[in-house]
Amino acid sequence: MTSPGERADSVTAAYEHIRAVAKRRGTRIPDAGRVTRGVVRGKPETGARVGRVGRPTGPDGRALRRPDTTESVGSVLGDEIRRRGWGRPMAGGWVKANWEMLVGEQIAQHSRVQMLKDKQLFISCDSTAWATNLRLMQRKILQVIAEKVGPDVVAELKIFGPTQPSWRKGPLHVKGRGPRDTYG
Repeated sequence: MTSPGERADSVTAAYEHIRAVAKRRGTRIPDAGRVTRGVVRGKPETGARVGRVGRPTGPDGRALRRPDTTESVGSVLGDEIRRRGWGRPMAGGWVKANWEMLVGEQIAQHSRVQMLKDKQLFISCDSTAWATNLRLMQRKILQVIAEKVGPDVVAELKIFGPTQPSWRKGPLHVKGRGPRDTYG
């Protein structure tokens, strides 16, 4: 392991070597004592490039167009989404937001996307009849989703009917004997 003093000596030795090679070639020898500020004062050296102030102009004196090197917001966001691995969650959000476009207005009125989890799309319907209808159309819905967002986003549909009403009232409850013959 080298000590800080030895490192400083090796840096100094390398710097002196660079100065010696530059002297042999006849090129300008760098001066470590002088601080450069980026502004050349006085007469420029031969072959040195003089910095220009202002915008570059064309032969007619008008300012040249600046090159369009900035990226669009969409491409920057797309790169960031791919880099962070957000593609699948974003596609799931797109399916949920555009459910009406995917299945049609009438079906969308009677069904809602609840969530997308592990390539399974959970859908709840207004009635058991609509749930049965969607189960019959499941293959077509999966094809449409695969066309729009890609084949690996949704692999299976979990379709549920309406939830049953709860008989529990209030935060505290006692396990009862069940609903019995309430309606008759």
